[in-house]
Amino acid sequence: MFSKIIRGTFMVSLIIFFITILYFINNKENNQKQYYLEIINRNNDAILIKIEVTVGDKFYLEYINSKDLNSVYDTFEIREDGIFCLLTEEYPWYGVGQECHASKDIKFTDKLVIVNVNREMKALPLRVAFTVEQKIKYKEREFILSSLANRGDPIDIIIATKGGTNDK
Repeated sequence: MFSKIIRGTFMVSLIIFFITILYFINNKENNQKQYYLEIINRNNDAILIKIEVTVGDKFYLEYINSKDLNSVYDTFEIREDGIFCLLTEEYPWYGVGQECHASKDIKFTDKLVIVNVNREMKALPLRVAFTVEQKIKYKEREFILSSLANRGDPIDIIIATKGGTNDK
């Protein structure tokens, strides 16, 4: 009789132990912060693109400077808490609106001017261009902004967060 009580108590304790472990595993997964690269049309707040990303991932904005027909390549890095950083801007030669100042960290290669910008931001406001193609690239994916929204529409590129302690 005593051994049945001990065995029953042991089984109940084992079940409670496993339920507790499962609770903590599930709770930890639910509290992990997830990050999403989003492109939002400001005219109607529509989310045009939503891609799950990870801190440290890079994405790129490529476009042609419409005044000088200069190819521009911007490299961004995803940081914690919905922040992303414009790491570098690259172009073949100085054109209208390009970084050009002695105080900037600028490198020159045979083919490109590379500006280390390191500018953190929570949003990158853009307008879909009328005259040139603008592309967002993330890993193997490429999105042409004029195929997502009307030319001239204002858009925001953001890193949205979900989970953790600061849901956004």
